[in-house]
Amino acid sequence: MESVLDPNSSATAAHVCTQIDWSASADFGTHVLTAIVVLKFRINDPTVRNLTLDTRDLVIDAVNDKDSGQTLSFSLGSAHPAFGTPLSIDISPLHRESGESFAVAIKYKTSPGASAIQWLAPEQTAGKAKPFLFTQCQAIHARSLLPCQDTPAIKAPYTARVTVRPGLTALMSAESVGTTTNEDGTNTFSFRQTVCIPAYLMALVIGDLQSKEISPRVRVWAEPSVVEKAAFEFSEAETMLATAEALLGPYVWGRYDLLVLPPSFPYGGMENPMLTFVTPTLLAGDRSLATVVAHEIAHSWTGNLVTNKSWEHFWLNEGFTVFVERKIIGRMHGENARHFHAIGGHKCLCDAVQGYGADHPFTCLVHDLKDKDPDDAFSSIPYEKGFYFLFYLEQLLGGPDVFDKYLRAHVEKHAYQSITTDQWRAFLYEYFADKKDVLDAIDWHAWLHTPGMPPVVNQYDDSLAVAARLLADVWVTAVDPAAIDAGSLSSFSSQQQQEFLNRLLTKAPLPHPTLATLDVAYKLSESKNSEIALRWQQLCLASSYAPIIPHVVDFITSQGRMKYVRPLYKALHKCEAAGTLARDTFVAHRSFYHNIAATMLAKDLGLP
Repeated sequence: MESVLDPNSSATAAHVCTQIDWSASADFGTHVLTAIVVLKFRINDPTVRNLTLDTRDLVIDAVNDKDSGQTLSFSLGSAHPAFGTPLSIDISPLHRESGESFAVAIKYKTSPGASAIQWLAPEQTAGKAKPFLFTQCQAIHARSLLPCQDTPAIKAPYTARVTVRPGLTALMSAESVGTTTNEDGTNTFSFRQTVCIPAYLMALVIGDLQSKEISPRVRVWAEPSVVEKAAFEFSEAETMLATAEALLGPYVWGRYDLLVLPPSFPYGGMENPMLTFVTPTLLAGDRSLATVVAHEIAHSWTGNLVTNKSWEHFWLNEGFTVFVERKIIGRMHGENARHFHAIGGHKCLCDAVQGYGADHPFTCLVHDLKDKDPDDAFSSIPYEKGFYFLFYLEQLLGGPDVFDKYLRAHVEKHAYQSITTDQWRAFLYEYFADKKDVLDAIDWHAWLHTPGMPPVVNQYDDSLAVAARLLADVWVTAVDPAAIDAGSLSSFSSQQQQEFLNRLLTKAPLPHPTLATLDVAYKLSESKNSEIALRWQQLCLASSYAPIIPHVVDFITSQGRMKYVRPLYKALHKCEAAGTLARDTFVAHRSFYHNIAATMLAKDLGLP
């Protein structure tokens, strides 16, 4: 039986996991999870007598046949710096045939440095009183949480029980089905996920958490001091969810809950089923950044229900999800708003391609990840180049009304499956059979496998961008910036203010007096909107404007979202006025960042 088509996993198709049952106890003193996982498998090839699982930095204590209790011999292979250590279990004593099943019970411990787990001391939380734990398993970090087939090609349901100290709450990417208080005062929380998911969507959080209902199926979780702010910020989540259902079909997961994590969370959001993780950098106080929630909601269909078969096809998760996210925005706020968000996305795409270099293979839509860490390939490329391609196809194949029907058909065709780009394209041809000539004329190699910018330039409705660009041009060309009427920016939406700064960034560097006058006029250094802070600080650093440096250091050490910290650390490192401050700041605060972010930042700064 050939191996699963995933270059980043040791798992093969000879045995496919069909059920996970996980029991774990969290020790905040040692930063270790002590656990037992029972994995059930279907045999596809009985001639393969070794079961191979992915692990990273796990201490394996024992492996047994679940049914008989018989001890099974096992061995750990050579450690790979990115992929971990394969666990080989001898299952020859089980005598099973093709199509039959077996289950193994593995007793193990995680490592204090497990790449999927971040343990936070009380002082690193909003409440400053109790410790906190959260996991981030995407892309290939589930293997540091439990032995598993850590590939998106294989999906399984799971049940779990998590035991924690008194005063803490455990949540997972699953339905909560009860809590038991134990004789020692600890509490065990039980969970059940009935929809098959890949290992990277298993998620755990433990902390001082409270919730507030937004609708009968949507609630927000956060630390007590944050929960009211979160409920206000994400009050439109039910509307977004209903809008996505109207576009793509029924929401199959039951509840949709949001969890606001402490600031070291490295992403804007993580689409864990039934429990989306989001960064507190979204809490702008005016709902202006809540569109990230539309993105995570869209993942409930594109990514979680229809999944990329390997990380080489990551654009099928993220390009589709950005496309659906902007469909939601368009239906809620108008088609010109969808196009305006697309314009901002195009700027992100240009920046990513420029950052890598137009010939870099990671600027291709489909990646070659053999012997490569998927985290190294993470960027806006799969998101924005993927969206760009789908928007091009939408215009080519009949417009939004036609393409919306295709989107729903795509989900219905591939629901509960993991697919490749070739499978996606085959169904596109099947659905648009009457437009085969149109599809045949597409330069598929240029779109999918050629690095750099897309081969076609999309046209967007820029009506919402015009005023922002004109105002930016006034500032760039002004002989006396102090004489400019500064009132215009206050009437702009958050997105328009971002476009204003995007326009200025294309003109950088700017004279220091212009930057000083801009800051006096618009209080940009004081902005609580993280997207505005990012762009303003990038603009100032590109101009080597020293007064911004304390604001940059404060921003990059108060949150760990890679979207913000990576470009700002890079810009600070290049800024002549900052000297060695970027490296010095990172070294001093490295333990604050999640392992995924810290690893990438170290590479960005040329540090070990």
